[in-house]
Amino acid sequence: MSKGQPPDESASRPAVYRARHRLIHRQQFGLVYEKGLKKPAGPLIVFALPNELSHPRLGLSVGRRVGNAVKRNAIKRRLRDAFRMLAASWPDDRPCLDLVLVVRPHETRSPEAYLKLLDGAITHLSKHADKQKGPPS
Repeated sequence: MSKGQPPDESASRPAVYRARHRLIHRQQFGLVYEKGLKKPAGPLIVFALPNELSHPRLGLSVGRRVGNAVKRNAIKRRLRDAFRMLAASWPDDRPCLDLVLVVRPHETRSPEAYLKLLDGAITHLSKHADKQKGPPS
């Protein structure tokens, strides 16, 4: 890229999952549960609430009923990886969301399967989040 030219549009964001991409406090989860939209997606229930940040954030809720610690951690790793990939390719026209994923008991799936589930749910929720905002006044 030479000086004075716009940045390459095909360049995507780095696929990282940092502390700023996490929901960790009870109040953050509670706000998303209370005011957010809800969409079941297979063994996941996805809650989403638009945020004012330049990036989406993720919170995970994986209870003991899902399985032992090894299984729960494997599911969480795969979900974080799927979120990381989605966040890296997040379109500029899509609102940034705070997401909470509630995991129901199921057999562990491939990372690609979780990516597909999340992408479908987030696309659906993004459209509804846009409608909730309404036209600018």
